[in-house]
Amino acid sequence: CLVNPRAGREAVTLAPPRRRGRRVCVVGGGPGGLRAAVIAAGRGHRVTVVERGGRLGGQVLLASRLPGRGGLRAVVDDLAARLGGLGVEVLLGTVADTDLLRAAEPDAVVLATGARPVRPGWAGDDPRIVGVREVLSGAARPHGRVLVVDATGFHQAPSVAELLAARGADVTVISDAMIVGQDLGLTLDLERWNRRAADLGIRQDGDLVVTGFEPSGAPGGRGQTGNAGGLTVNVTHHPTGAVRHHTADWVVHTEPPRAEDALWSTLRADAPFELHRIGDCLAPRRAHAAILEGDRVGVLL
Repeated sequence: CLVNPRAGREAVTLAPPRRRGRRVCVVGGGPGGLRAAVIAAGRGHRVTVVERGGRLGGQVLLASRLPGRGGLRAVVDDLAARLGGLGVEVLLGTVADTDLLRAAEPDAVVLATGARPVRPGWAGDDPRIVGVREVLSGAARPHGRVLVVDATGFHQAPSVAELLAARGADVTVISDAMIVGQDLGLTLDLERWNRRAADLGIRQDGDLVVTGFEPSGAPGGRGQTGNAGGLTVNVTHHPTGAVRHHTADWVVHTEPPRAEDALWSTLRADAPFELHRIGDCLAPRRAHAAILEGDRVGVLL
């Protein structure tokens, strides 16, 4: 269960804390960090959460803006609401670096610093090729003909395609997998997505690998920065090797992110405190993994 990772494990007895009242610093206020803070504080530790942003919730706050994903907010809102009753100190707008952590003299530090977006190698630096986070944050507002590239197989590409189609864009989604959003079948969302996509006029195509782009014109060149006009995105149908070309005004990619683990790399060699990392900071995955690991480390402290 995303909300309660102990569902189905009720018979497992939790070990008591090694020592109550330990000073614990959790870096990152996303779902994993919040779960770690709630569990650790509930087991008698003195916990501080350090979040560089102005709000708790991490990337769930952005994901909850997508069509049909608003329920995600409840996950982090519930955890955030529990912090006050447990006496957890929350530092918003604060960057946790080695100096801050060493000065705090904690007994343990939990790094839940998440992941950072990755721009695919084929994308060059054209400003009309953007990531999902840029769309959701409002930094980019794709319109006209939009090509969405699904490289994750989950909610990201289908949901942003719905969002843009509802705004009036002419949307096509392609994937290097056999179908768009292939992992939606795991959550029984695939059939509903296909119905909504059909209603919105979203086109879908699978087995296509993006190899580059160029300003609209003669296709076949390497990716480069375009000026006015559209983009020609070159793709290969990998089962047959056939080369195709998609013309679009904007491209939205959903490339898997990269672990934000610089602080871990700095501290791991000689940290004067117990050090853990969880969630995307360990390996980018989905919210369930972050919450489960936050729960486990909260029990281990």
